[in-house]
Amino acid sequence: MTTAYLASMALMSVLVIAVVAWMVRGRAWYQYSPRASGSNRSAAVERESKSEALADQPMVWVGAFAVLVVGLLVGVVASISGPVETQAIAGLAVAVAGGAVLCGYLLFGVYLSATRRGHPRSLAVAESATVAGMLFLIAVSLQLLA
Repeated sequence: MTTAYLASMALMSVLVIAVVAWMVRGRAWYQYSPRASGSNRSAAVERESKSEALADQPMVWVGAFAVLVVGLLVGVVASISGPVETQAIAGLAVAVAGGAVLCGYLLFGVYLSATRRGHPRSLAVAESATVAGMLFLIAVSLQLLA
């Protein structure tokens, strides 16, 4: 039974690598340059939301990271030194929070880098969805191996 799962995972991995290679070689993506006219660019700057303005400030990122680290640290301390009843729950909460942070970092990072390269938002969301699908396939593969 395990051999069938491993063979299936290997076949799917080869398929994923083939699709990615085909996509990379199929279009000259490295020569992409967004077209921006002067009037459209000024309108886009005016529409910039408050959250996007905050995302450009490094101190906001430093503060969010500090809050995240302190929260995870408190969870780890609670899972290690707390009563036996709360150790399992706190450990699970730390693991879920760590996984959520990793997934959110990857998905938001892909979206943000795609929009900064000039891709339309719909394409950036599609790229983030592709990364989410890859994360799901990795999670399923790890579950099958465990």
